[in-house]
Amino acid sequence: MSYSNTQSVVAADLNNMVRGLNRDNSTYTVTGTTAETDMAPLSITGGTIGGTGGIHVIATGTITNVGSGAKDIRLYLGATAVATVSRTAANAQDWQIDAWCFNTSSSAQRWKVVYSSADALTLSCDYITSAIDTASTQTLKVTGDLADATDTITQTMFDVFQVQIS
Repeated sequence: MSYSNTQSVVAADLNNMVRGLNRDNSTYTVTGTTAETDMAPLSITGGTIGGTGGIHVIATGTITNVGSGAKDIRLYLGATAVATVSRTAANAQDWQIDAWCFNTSSSAQRWKVVYSSADALTLSCDYITSAIDTASTQTLKVTGDLADATDTITQTMFDVFQVQIS
């Protein structure tokens, strides 16, 4: 939507926007463990998303392979895993998750998740529903899980955008 450079933005305009909620381009590494490990969790205060609002999540990183074990990267909202990237390849690769979540009420969501399935260029897409109470504070996070502790998962980007639609 374009705006005239001689007019001001009014409240109705702000109710139909995408705005940054979190930007974390730090490097988080999971290695030396076989326990599922959080990478940069984000606490979303209850009511932030709104009854019909949404979030757009972009997470990316790399994996390295020493031990050739399975490597899983998961996206969670609350206790619900909404996406899993699984890799067993014996070489270094990139990974990505691009997820859109929209509330149909404060306790029901519809997700469209695009994630890398073999490398960062081979993508899969899922439609998922969830029943997470976003009127309560929830944790949004990406986790890494290694079958072989000598492998490494690195997250280098975790950006979250709030989508408000009125």
